[in-house]
Amino acid sequence: MNSTNEQDSSTIGTVEWFDDESGVGAIRPDDGTPVCEVRSKTLRECHIDSLASGDRVRFRVHDENGERVATNLALLRAVQRWEDEGGAIRPDDSKA
Repeated sequence: MNSTNEQDSSTIGTVEWFDDESGVGAIRPDDGTPVCEVRSKTLRECHIDSLASGDRVRFRVHDENGERVATNLALLRAVQRWEDEGGAIRPDDSKA
């Protein structure tokens, strides 16, 4: 029996938190399913430097021995464009 399983379709969610020092964080899927763990290894594989609370992401859910882990992670376009342009504040910052 295989101990890993990955969803066939992408999920969209919001980063709840990410700790650069420990290399782990959490993403809350929009579909109401349980929170997924995200790891720095996944960020490196997906060419993402870091995540911040509130970032919107598309990802797949990988079941790793009963634990929900985010894989195939991508920042949603508006956030990615903002980062590419060297933004100093988050696009959804109400004080902007």
